[in-house]
Amino acid sequence: NKFMGNTQISLPALSAKIYQEWLPKTVLVQSCDDAYEGEFNLETREIDIPVYHDLSIHLTTLKEAELKPASIEFVKASTKRVSIDKGRYAHWGQTEVGKLMSRLSAEDSEVRKKLVNKWAVEAEKELAQWCALLPSGQEIDLITALTVADTNANGLLGTGNVMRALDILKAFAINNNMEPSEFKFFVSEKFESILRDSKLVLASVSADEAFRSGSVGVVNSVDIRRHNVASITTRNSSTHIVESEWGIWKTKDGIQYVVPYKNTVSYEISPTEVLMGGTGYQTVEYYDFFNLYPSRLYKVKIRYAGTSNPPTSF
Repeated sequence: NKFMGNTQISLPALSAKIYQEWLPKTVLVQSCDDAYEGEFNLETREIDIPVYHDLSIHLTTLKEAELKPASIEFVKASTKRVSIDKGRYAHWGQTEVGKLMSRLSAEDSEVRKKLVNKWAVEAEKELAQWCALLPSGQEIDLITALTVADTNANGLLGTGNVMRALDILKAFAINNNMEPSEFKFFVSEKFESILRDSKLVLASVSADEAFRSGSVGVVNSVDIRRHNVASITTRNSSTHIVESEWGIWKTKDGIQYVVPYKNTVSYEISPTEVLMGGTGYQTVEYYDFFNLYPSRLYKVKIRYAGTSNPPTSF
């Protein structure tokens, strides 16, 4: 009907606005590859994401080059078909859709601000917990590594060995024939406090990154970002200071985060489902995230105190 028709016309623009506002409030989500753009079929829920293979480097000599280099080889790319399986939604007990759309669309809408903030917090938490549950093949155990490197009984990370810990992260990348500068390290405020206590000079990040959420700086050639997801940390019951955590060591394409275009749908809610009666509405945003390059994403097991371990379930 005309009532819902007007809603459908307005929702895609509103959805884009909400997405553009909640994404910059994130740290982890904002660091992902979100290059996919397009619509997807709600019935099949499938999309194709391009997957690029390694470039080939050919060695030659001047003598060979005078004749003719090897034949042209194009970059090999294929696509990976994935299914979108997640959604976030808000429901509104608003009987007049016109008023609801006005409240959400207004430039300084308090209702939209609350929605944006909540979606940003939930998106960060969900992605961080997913990283913490990655298989053991994608784990860097700094507790064990520092025990070996420092003859440190409990493998504690502190001011005296934080540089060595960063060297270990870089070594994992180099060992897999990757460039450490492509990686960023996402950790809690505890790691930042260790850097501060170590009186290390933090090199600034590039101008376009300087004001990104969570930016800490560059130490030992490692770009460090602070997140605020408490659930992937173990904290002291009295002080709430972090005693162990899962850090995340990743490249931009380590996670593909997909929010398909024009994917917001509205549903009418029956009066029986709305508190105090009346018709309500739901706006739904579909999304998902994938790790198509496993060697470019790691969870990092860190211990700061005692024999604490980061959480293994959520």
